[in-house]
Amino acid sequence: MLDPKDWLAQAQSLDEGRSTRTSHGCGPGRVLAVYHHADRWSAYCFRCAEAGIVDKPVESLSERIARRAKEKEVDDALQQSVTLPSPVNFDVDTWPSEARVWLYKAALDRSDIAKLGVYLHEPSSRVVVPVFERGNLVYWQARSVDGRQPKYINPTVNRQRLVAKFGRGDPLVLTEDVLSAYRVGQHTEAWSLMGTKLTDYIATDILKRGGRVVVWLDPDWQYPAGKRPGVIAAKKITNQLRSMGVQVERIDSRADPKLLSRREITQCLKSTDASTAIEPTGGAS
Repeated sequence: MLDPKDWLAQAQSLDEGRSTRTSHGCGPGRVLAVYHHADRWSAYCFRCAEAGIVDKPVESLSERIARRAKEKEVDDALQQSVTLPSPVNFDVDTWPSEARVWLYKAALDRSDIAKLGVYLHEPSSRVVVPVFERGNLVYWQARSVDGRQPKYINPTVNRQRLVAKFGRGDPLVLTEDVLSAYRVGQHTEAWSLMGTKLTDYIATDILKRGGRVVVWLDPDWQYPAGKRPGVIAAKKITNQLRSMGVQVERIDSRADPKLLSRREITQCLKSTDASTAIEPTGGAS
C-alpha cells in the first residue's frame, strides 16, 4: 500500500475528475499516477505495482446537492455541440481503473481504443466514444465511469439518420451500441442504431444496401421474461424489416455482443443460417 504522504497532497491539488503522472521514490521516471475521483483520491505506481486510496469525508446534503448541480452544468454544456468535449486524455495509463475496465470488458485492447478514438474527458469523468461517417465527426457518446447519472450523455442533434458503421461482409448486423457494432464489425458489416429504434431513414438505407440482415440487440437478462427492452425492440425491428421484404433473423445471446469472445460472436453469426429466431442456451444476470 502506497504511503499517502507520497501522493495525497498532489492528488488533492487536482480538479475533480483529473489525473496526472509524477515521479515516485522507487526510482526514476513518471511512474506514479494520481487521481482525484468524486468520492476519493487514489494513486498507483506502475513500477512498485502498489496502490493507495484515501476516501473523502462524507458529504453533507448541501455539499452533495452543490456537487450534483455542478456535474449537471458540465453535462448540459457538453451536449450543446457535436464538437468533441475537451480537454481530451488519450493516455490510458492515467485513466481511472473504472474507465479502463469498462473497455477491457468489451475485449478492446489499446490498439482498438486508439482506432476508435476513445478518450477520457476528465472534467465530467466520462469516456467519450466518437462516431465518424466517411472520416467526419457526426456524433459522440460519453459514458460516466464514477457512477454519476445519467450514465450516457450525447449532443442534442437529430438522430434520425445517424448510424455508426463498421466492417464489411454479409450479413449486415444491427446492434444497439457502438462498441457492440465495432466488435461484430471485426467479423462482418455491423451498424449501431445507438438505441433500440429503427428509423425510416435507416430502414431505407438497409433496403438500398440489400442482402440478409441480423438484428442483435442487448438481451437485458436483468429484466423478467417478457419485459426485456432489448428483446422486445429486436422483435419489433425484425417484424418491421420482414414486412418490407428483407430477409432477417434475430440473435438472442447470453450477453451484449460487445461482452462476448470472438469465438462466441463467430458461433452466433453462423447460427443465423436458421430461418427462426436464435434462442440462447442460458441467460446471464
